[in-house]
Amino acid sequence: MSPFGNSDPVTGGLPINGNFAKRSASFFEAYGKVNITVNDQWQFGFNEYYSPNFLNLGAWGDYASITGKWTAPSTTFGTSGVGMYVSGEFGRQWLGTSDRFYGTFVVGSPFRFGIAEPSYNTWNLGVGFTYKVFTLDLRYSDTNLSKQACNAFTSDYTANTIGPINVNGINPGGFQSNWCGASGIVKLSADLTAVTNLK
Repeated sequence: MSPFGNSDPVTGGLPINGNFAKRSASFFEAYGKVNITVNDQWQFGFNEYYSPNFLNLGAWGDYASITGKWTAPSTTFGTSGVGMYVSGEFGRQWLGTSDRFYGTFVVGSPFRFGIAEPSYNTWNLGVGFTYKVFTLDLRYSDTNLSKQACNAFTSDYTANTIGPINVNGINPGGFQSNWCGASGIVKLSADLTAVTNLK
């Protein structure tokens, strides 16, 4: 296996777009959460996460977000036992400068010893349905991180130059990644600690 993780065999180890990443993305992170229950229907929350070496990039990372959730009254669907909620989150990810492993090796580049990782906003909004121990969550998630900044942040081995090319200091090749951006998420889960409720 290549030390750069996912790679193109034709180039002998590096992907064609020149992106590479450390084998391990493990990192330490401290976090704190505050949840406020206003009443049976409304909840709000505040989250804070910090890492001195986010995703092993060599850059510090700080994420803060606010959350909200509205739970429909238990009588909404009659006596069927089905519940419903609407929830969302808005957050901001701040990032520092990476170590030289992720530097842009271009003559005269001010980012030879690391790149200023792009900070960005992220948000999601969804509706969920509950029945006994089961929850079905349908969610839309998005970010304002551009495809070019996404390439610099993720070192996407599939990044390409299809579409408008935006060359900048941390993305000198102008490659774009589709790993970030709008997505729909469907999640079905079961609370196994409450299996007695299946009766």
